[in-house]
Amino acid sequence: MKKIIFSILAILSVILISAQEKKEASLRMIVREQSNQILLRWAVDQPMAWQKANEFGYILEKYLFSKEGKILSKPKFIQEKLIKAEPLSSWEKMVMEDDNAAIIAQGLYGESFLVEAGSSGKLADIVNLSEELEQRYSFSLLAADMNFAAAVKAGWGYIDKEIKKGEVYIYKIKTAVPEDVARIKGNSVIGNPSNYHPLPAPMDVAILGQDKSVLLTWEYQMYKDIYTTYNIQKSKDGINFKDLSETPLVNVYDTPDSPAKRMYYIDTLAQNDRKYYYRVYGISPFGEKGENSKIVSGSGVSSLQNTPAITSYEFTTNENEAIIEWEFPKESEKDIEKFQLNRSSTDQGPYIVIADNIPVSQRKIIYSDLQPTNYLTITAVGKAPNQKMTSYSTFIQPIDSIPPVPPIGLKGTIDSLGVVKITWEPNQEKDVLGYRIFRANIEGEEFSQITVSPIKENLFIDSVQVASLNPKVYYRLVAVDQRFNNSDYSETLVVEKPKLIPPTSPVFSSYKIEDGKVNLSWITPTEDGITLLLERRKEEEVNWDIIFQTKDTLQNFIDEKAQPNKQYVYRLKAVNNQKLEAVSPELTLKVINLLPENIIKEITPIVNREKKFIELFWSIENNKKEEIVEFTLYKKDEATEPTTWKVLPGKFTRVVDTQIYPGKTYTYYIRAILSNGAFSNVKTIEITY
Repeated sequence: MKKIIFSILAILSVILISAQEKKEASLRMIVREQSNQILLRWAVDQPMAWQKANEFGYILEKYLFSKEGKILSKPKFIQEKLIKAEPLSSWEKMVMEDDNAAIIAQGLYGESFLVEAGSSGKLADIVNLSEELEQRYSFSLLAADMNFAAAVKAGWGYIDKEIKKGEVYIYKIKTAVPEDVARIKGNSVIGNPSNYHPLPAPMDVAILGQDKSVLLTWEYQMYKDIYTTYNIQKSKDGINFKDLSETPLVNVYDTPDSPAKRMYYIDTLAQNDRKYYYRVYGISPFGEKGENSKIVSGSGVSSLQNTPAITSYEFTTNENEAIIEWEFPKESEKDIEKFQLNRSSTDQGPYIVIADNIPVSQRKIIYSDLQPTNYLTITAVGKAPNQKMTSYSTFIQPIDSIPPVPPIGLKGTIDSLGVVKITWEPNQEKDVLGYRIFRANIEGEEFSQITVSPIKENLFIDSVQVASLNPKVYYRLVAVDQRFNNSDYSETLVVEKPKLIPPTSPVFSSYKIEDGKVNLSWITPTEDGITLLLERRKEEEVNWDIIFQTKDTLQNFIDEKAQPNKQYVYRLKAVNNQKLEAVSPELTLKVINLLPENIIKEITPIVNREKKFIELFWSIENNKKEEIVEFTLYKKDEATEPTTWKVLPGKFTRVVDTQIYPGKTYTYYIRAILSNGAFSNVKTIEITY
């Protein structure tokens, strides 16, 4: 039997360890700066690693980070301390004075730490033993939050009083546990005494009177990282306050899966109608008491003893109107402020107030806005907040034989998978229960209902076979009210099925390139609802650009934006109403522009009659200078035709003519030849010498 028990204990230990060691253990550290000292607190985030760290101790390193506002190029090492829990013999006085210190001492040195032994029996004891370490860990850290001095004594905190004004420090914490025993990641914080600020007062403290008790509540989430516990002080006169409890309050409802936003506490009172004053303060993990909150006051209030009850109702001669009567003891009127009449469409609610501020002496009311289905209750509202007593519900249903009007505004579509989407305008009658949908597959066929029960939304999704002989589907709707009165049929909605066959492919019929423009002609598909797209791309590119789009029967387009001497690929795309498309064969064209380019801008002459010469200067486009190979110059006079006069390299833009005679008129022509063999424009100038 001992071997069996040992095996079970080993299995449970392995399960506990594996569950806790799924991730690498880490040290967590927080800091609190004060004007004359810096307080530090740390803890290991896993029980097994925490136990090892307590055994070997912690190493705290201190560095100087900055001085007089200047950050050091490298933090300066100041000191290193090995911190361990003080021996058990030194805990006696603190343990006698504070239960939290006793819990920490028991967690560190106690032989057993079972909060509750549970069921008797060896197996139950083994399970409790497997959970003992986690209990030591959880309760010890919780107790450390309650008593900072005990946390320091346990080796989980440190008070640094050796600080200087204007200096900022780095504190690094790690364990002395050898890596072959346990791997525990360290941590660090920055401590700056100039960051000191007083602890804030709890916010939004509110009080609510109840029968022989008051409920206190205040903001919790905002100061969650500042305060770990709270305490409440109570006073009879609003001046002299005492703590309600020696043990601070912990929010046990705050969990990672369901974080708490507020904190609540109920203070039990000996009697009602006596006023008490309350204020709240928080306690930080370093044992600091924060500022007191604003004072709130309240008293217990007697609960209502009687409940009203609806006794009868009677319809009037007006449509949707009834007289509702109820009963309530006359002697209890002093305890209430008013009555409220409530209504819901279902017995379960939700109920809304339809008549408020009904006098306490009144016992009947006329209500003129009855719905097809009504569940009514009457509520007695007490003089204290949240004091209410509500009657059982009474069902009232007025007579209605008028059907709703037929639905209008029907619209429908069918996609390529046969999914039908039908919408319509919702009926305006308040008592409309829903709609029935009817369908026919052939014109003239009798409609059949395709909904099991009335649908509430003005949207219906159906499915049909697209690949069938009938090209259309027919729908009708009927509106149904809550008395199950049916309207007449709506107008018939005709929905066309989509065509799954793509359109005929367009083809190019001819093309022509003139003056750098591409004139394209094609044959358009004859189907209805075709959108034709003309697309173009450069031969070396992948993406297509749409350069022309039409739904008409146009069969020609001139591309004026094609660049000269570039090669383009063209294609046509036909798209029908169902987004099916057909693409033409591609057409590849090179755009050749035979018109000469305007490269030579102007010719400037200088005529020197004394030295007997004519000098010509000409200017060219800057972006063409590198492409010019040579210039050809032609010359003529009144008696001759133009002949080649000079051929100059492309870098020349000046020439001198000395073969001239007085009284004659000369005409000069200049043309550039480009590296690709093309000619520029011819520039002409006429000069009389």
